Amino acid sequence: MTVTMSENVGFEVSDGIAVLELRRPEKRNAVSREMWQAMLSHLELAAGRADVRVLVVQGSGGVFCAGADLTEVKGTDNAPAEYFRELVVRTLSAVAAFPAPSIARIEGPCIGGGCSLALACDFRFAHPGAVFAIPAVRHGIVYDEHSVARLVELMGPSRAARMLYTAERLDASEAARAGLVDECGADLDVLIAGFSEAVTPGDRDTIAAIHSLLRATAHPTATLRV
Repeated sequence: MTVTMSENVGFEVSDGIAVLELRRPEKRNAVSREMWQAMLSHLELAAGRADVRVLVVQGSGGVFCAGADLTEVKGTDNAPAEYFRELVVRTLSAVAAFPAPSIARIEGPCIGGGCSLALACDFRFAHPGAVFAIPAVRHGIVYDEHSVARLVELMGPSRAARMLYTAERLDASEAARAGLVDECGADLDVLIAGFSEAVTPGDRDTIAAIHSLLRATAHPTATLRV
């Protein structure tokens, strides 16, 4: 397997918890093509590791993710943009299919492609200062099918449609009431530690099987297309 690394993406495992971190704070962790590819490589390698019991996806510098790097999404010709979109969908699929429970640890902005990344996780734990928005419509970009399906599943069709049509911003408490956020608290490390302590005693293979069943039940006929 060809492994892509990036200084803007960190990955480490400690005490059963794998942390995948976006490290581009000067761009509010906007995800470049290199970063999507690095995330995909890390996820594919970590999926087979027996010591990984929980996956945490987070951003550095108090920011989760300001979205995909639009300079690469909208290239001067169609080919680079199409490749970028395919890579994003592949990476989101790797997060969704990851055999261990996954948590998006959300601080600050969670925008556009950042929302897609959070939606691909099993759970979303947010700091009270987190902000959510999907402004794709303002950039002439159609949100990917899997993210739309997950958004509808969590928020309901009308609330999801409003978020997609208007690009409205939700704070963490509004997102929690709408179903987008599972846990909201000032100390995200405590929340994640509590969840991890509850999960790690379980049999890993059984948890992986339950994970597959849950995903299949949620999207029994969904097919990822780009």
